[in-house]
Order: sequence, then C-alpha cells, then structure tokens
Amino acid sequence: MSNKKILKLNELLILNVDALTKRVSNRESERREFKLKFDNNNLPKLARTMASFANREGGVLFFGIRDQPRELIGIKENDIPDDVEFTNFLKQYFEPEILFESKTIDLLGKNIHCLIVKPSINKPVICRKSKSLVIQGKPQKEILREGAIYYRYSASSDEIKCADLKIILDNEKENFFKSMIDNITLLNKVGMDRAAIIDAQELSENDRSASVFLTNDTARNLNWIDSGKFVEDEDEGDGEKAYYVVRKVEIKHGVEIAKPTDFAITHQLTKSALCNVVKISTNHIEAVIWKLGIKDNPRYHISSSHGKNKIHKFKKECENNILDAYPLDMEKRLEAIKKVAEEYKAALRK
Repeated sequence: MSNKKILKLNELLILNVDALTKRVSNRESERREFKLKFDNNNLPKLARTMASFANREGGVLFFGIRDQPRELIGIKENDIPDDVEFTNFLKQYFEPEILFESKTIDLLGKNIHCLIVKPSINKPVICRKSKSLVIQGKPQKEILREGAIYYRYSASSDEIKCADLKIILDNEKENFFKSMIDNITLLNKVGMDRAAIIDAQELSENDRSASVFLTNDTARNLNWIDSGKFVEDEDEGDGEKAYYVVRKVEIKHGVEIAKPTDFAITHQLTKSALCNVVKISTNHIEAVIWKLGIKDNPRYHISSSHGKNKIHKFKKECENNILDAYPLDMEKRLEAIKKVAEEYKAALRK
C-alpha cells in the first residue's frame, strides 16, 4: 500500500469534538462508523462493515462514540476488543484476507479504540460462509451470506450492486494487465538472466523474513554474504561484487517453478485413520484439530468433495501433534478432550 493511502486512512482518525459538550461533529460515512462499545455478539455485523471498507478505499471503525447523538463516551481498557478474535473470525468468514490495524487514541481524556481497515489489494473480498445471529439458542436473522460481497454505501454496509461490482472487476482486470506490462518491461530492462523475484508484501512488514527467488543461471552469477561470510565463491578474491543481506533473508539458489502438489503423498491419513491412530472418536476429532490449529490449515489438512461427500486428508505429522497434546497415557484424557469439544461447540455458536 502506498504512503498516500496510509496517510488518508490516518487522517480519518482526526475527529472534531466539542470540548464542553463532547459532541462529535463528524458523521458516519463511507469510511467511518461509530460504535458505543464492543459486543462479541455483534462480531458478524462488525466483520461485515470491515469487509465493506476493504472493498472500497478502506475505513475506520471507532469504539467509544455514541452515534445518536454523536457523543464522545470513551471505552474502558478491559472492553477493548481482542485483535486475535477479529483476525480469526475474518479469516474464517472472508477471502481474501482483510487487513487491519488496531489503535487506541486519546480524545479529550477519553480512550477511543479504532480498527483501521486497509483497502484490499485483491478485490472483491467475498464472504466464505453464512452466519446468523443466535437468540435463545436459535438462529435468527442471517447477517453474513455465503458468496456475498459487501460494499460501503454512505453510512451503511450492504451487498454490492451490479454496477459497482462491474467497476471493481474492470479495475482489477486493468490493474492486472498494467502490472504484467510493467513487470515485463522491467524484466526486459534488467535482463532475464539477471532478474530475481521477491514477494514485495513480505518486505512491507518489518517482523517478517523475505524470500529471494532466482533461476539457476542467475544464482550462479551472484556472490552472497550472509552474517559476514560468502555463501559461495568465498575464495575467489575481492574482484567480484558481493551482495550483503541487510535483513533476514532466506536465500534460495536456483529455485525452479513449483510442481503441483500430490496430496495423495503429502496428506496420507484419512480422518478415520487419524482417529484410529490417536484413539479419539470421530465425534471429538473435529474439536481437537480445531483446538490445535490443524483444522483448515493446508499445512496439515486438506478437504475435497467427491459427489456429495466431503473427503478429509491429514499429514502424518498430525499424529505427533495430537499425541503430544493428548498422550495416550494422559490422566483424565477423555475428560480433557470432552472439555475441548464443549469449547468447539461454543465457538460454533458465536
């Protein structure tokens, strides 16, 4: 994201508040929404708003401001929403990922919590599955609908209209071809034998490592320094140029184009086979793999459809992950697994 866009998002945090009445003159808009406080039951509605911001130019969700009338109230520290909870919910219900930043600001001595939603790089953001509000244990009004694309209109978040969706798709197509032309022009200028590929999004986040991908021919012509030492051609003298790694970089010499993954080899275990190995019933295995971060994680688990049936396959290492957490000789093992099952059921009801 450009600095210009980041600046515009930060400018949304500036609110005009009367020092005496605490009234806020800014209105809810295409890029702002005010909430008095965070309520976990409203998470689907809040996620819908965040998706609508991501499908436009981004926006900010404020907690601690009453909307009618617009008044600065503030939010207590223990009422500040958990970023992890938002992140997990958004990943579960929307694709591609919705990126946001959490920030607490001081306005006239009151704490206001803000969720700054960035515009999606790859639009549109689409709802992956439906979610209804649950009242007295029964599903009520559907808040999120599978396949829906939410868009910000004035001060509301609704399903996108045909004309606006067409604009998004046309812009994505135009940006794709422009990016292709720009990259081909750059490759031609640099030279195919001297070019490398790096994930620019990784470089935008300071706490992540980055990977440099080179063809075999390009890699042979480079001398790398890692922690002050030449990685290769160390004894060839000082005449050749070397490239110093200024941040943590995973150096991959001669990376070839990735071949399609054969999941029959990488994910060998069926769900039944996994249950037999770890001695956990099919009624409880879903909860356990959810608790351990195995569920919906392609590193460990993939699913596919065969007719009306869903087929689940797991990597062999899932055995160790589960047995490390719940050893076969664990005292009160079944009770611990049942407790996880209750947590899983509660999470599904949210």
